[in-house]
Amino acid sequence: MCADGSEHICDLWRVSIHFADINLPEPQDQAQLAAGDRIIAYIDEIGRLEGTVFSQQQDGFTLKLQLTTRQQNKLASKIAWLVKNIGNNEADQRRHNRYIPARTEAVLALADGTEHECKILDLSLSGAAVQTSLRPPLRSIVTLGNSQAKVMRHFDDGIGLEFLVLQTTLPSA
Repeated sequence: MCADGSEHICDLWRVSIHFADINLPEPQDQAQLAAGDRIIAYIDEIGRLEGTVFSQQQDGFTLKLQLTTRQQNKLASKIAWLVKNIGNNEADQRRHNRYIPARTEAVLALADGTEHECKILDLSLSGAAVQTSLRPPLRSIVTLGNSQAKVMRHFDDGIGLEFLVLQTTLPSA
């Protein structure tokens, strides 16, 4: 989305915590951009990226990202997760495809009834990865949104959950 509110289809092909290289499949979209233009891009696997056009290429541009230190850390975690998990069929033994939901804010209820805000990193029909500082015991039962789940693993910035009942549709958090 450009500063004038116009929206254009794009593809992210490289990203770091400082820059994002974006392709524009429609040539007329490229002609509308100039260095310094403010851009907001919504990328499926990453989320919202905001910055200014740093340089232009034949079929796209480089976006200089404007992120707080906290946003940089979150983006670095997402990039590391994607590098580790996307396209790694041998290492990824998951039963169901995972995706990053558009709405990631959620409530995680522990067995003692306390509720805590969390962020859904990814979802599938059988489980979820949730960003939280909480470390409920492994195999303990929690509730994510309206779905009960078992805590299956802990990782640096969250927990992995397995839903007790296979979802027929992905849960809303």
